[in-house]
Amino acid sequence: MEIVVVGAAGRTGRLVVGRALEDGHGVTALLRDPARALPEHERLTRVRGDVFDAGSLTGPLEGKDAVVVALGVTGRGATTVFSEGVRNVIAAARAGGVRRLVAMSSAGLETGHLPAVQRFVAGLVVDRIYRNIHLDLARMEAEIEAGAPDWTIVRVPMLTDGPATPGYRAVVGGHLPRAARVARANVADYIVTHLDDPATFGRRVEVADR
Repeated sequence: MEIVVVGAAGRTGRLVVGRALEDGHGVTALLRDPARALPEHERLTRVRGDVFDAGSLTGPLEGKDAVVVALGVTGRGATTVFSEGVRNVIAAARAGGVRRLVAMSSAGLETGHLPAVQRFVAGLVVDRIYRNIHLDLARMEAEIEAGAPDWTIVRVPMLTDGPATPGYRAVVGGHLPRAARVARANVADYIVTHLDDPATFGRRVEVADR
């Protein structure tokens, strides 16, 4: 497949790029600064693009098979990078004939299934630390549901930088019990190995370590 990775310079996006190359895919890394360090590879193309500039996305997405959105922010203030960014990505994907979109989101957006104590703690964390980020992630998910044809939203708990591990857990359209953390490498593995899995189309998926 020919894949575009949005957020390719981020800690998760870089791993998606590497995992996709391992599997033999062609990868276009969308970067605000194409000089950002990424591994040299014959199937890797670096392209300048900004999710806030819709016009910069159309060319890189044209004729591709799938787009992976792994955006992130460095601060905790109010943001629209997720919602506005994915809106522009969806518009460019439509213009370029790309139906498949996979986007990373947060498992913290939905905590009603958790036991009372965990739900209380999760609520405090969201309200005090990640409120602004989660508000925009919720807007992003709504944009995806409304505008992307064959979408999958991969919801993750706290991300860690550990190595990939065998036997990580994933559930389509449901919730994982005791899902406290997940290695970014496992998220990248799930995304790449399910790019063409129709069972995940139009669904939310939770991924977590064992």
